[in-house]
Amino acid sequence: MNQTQNRIIPCAVCGTRNRLPRERLAAGKCGKCGAPLVDPDDSAGRNETYVLRCGECGTRNKVPSTKIGQTAKCGKCGAAIRTDDLLRSEPVMVSDLHFPAQVLKSPLPVLLFCWATWCPTCGAVAPVVDQLAAQWKGKIRVAKLNVDPNPMLAAKFDLRSVPTFLVFDHGQLKDTLVGGMPKEELVRRMAPYL
Repeated sequence: MNQTQNRIIPCAVCGTRNRLPRERLAAGKCGKCGAPLVDPDDSAGRNETYVLRCGECGTRNKVPSTKIGQTAKCGKCGAAIRTDDLLRSEPVMVSDLHFPAQVLKSPLPVLLFCWATWCPTCGAVAPVVDQLAAQWKGKIRVAKLNVDPNPMLAAKFDLRSVPTFLVFDHGQLKDTLVGGMPKEELVRRMAPYL
């Protein structure tokens, strides 16, 4: 294969440099973590679409990047899908009160970082969580839950140790990751949701 026909596309999730032929750019996936690859020459994001779940019926809907910031409609049940905070590059703060709207009805899969102010490991992991929120915007919602002022959620999910990561998709708890994890491990565990 001619080298000039290949492109090097860095993965936005894990940073791996992937070599792809030009004709496969649109359907390319990272060889390391499996995340979809985005052509960096497509600076306007005109070809990018986001897959959002309807909070009512769970149907996966494709929303083009040009419609972000508007309220989309589910193709199956017609319910409104909010896209105004889809491209947040910082984690969403979650509380007992806002948990159902922020996590269970999220149009994206959610990585919930459960932490406490007195935990030194949580402080070390927090910058990694912030980086992932910026990298995964529009793909995975990254959220933070301080367990001390939110005892109902801590009890509901039996959070006996912090840090703990809870993975939600379509309003259901899919995975529980206990302890401080390196960024590469979090990326690997979240790859199926990207």
